[in-house]
Amino acid sequence: MANFDEHKCMEYSYQILTGRKTFEEVLDEDVEDLVLMFNPRRPVRVMVDDIYDILIEYYVTLEEYEKCQEILEMKMLAKMLQE
Repeated sequence: MANFDEHKCMEYSYQILTGRKTFEEVLDEDVEDLVLMFNPRRPVRVMVDDIYDILIEYYVTLEEYEKCQEILEMKMLAKMLQE
C-alpha cells in the first residue's frame, strides 16, 4: 500500500457509513487497495473520537459542511439505537 489515498479512504468510509453505498457496492467498483476507517462488518459504536467525529473533522477541513451535517445526524441516530 505504497500510495495511500486519504481522500478515497475517507470518501468510501463516508459512503458506507451513511448508507449511500454498501460495502459490496464499493468492492464492485474494482477498487485497488481498499482502506476504510472502520470495519463495515461490525457495528459502529458511538463514543468520543469515533469514526463519525473523525469524518466530520476531515470534511470540515474541506468545508464540505453538508456531509458533516449528514454524518452528525447518522451519529445521533446511531446513539439513539445504541441506548
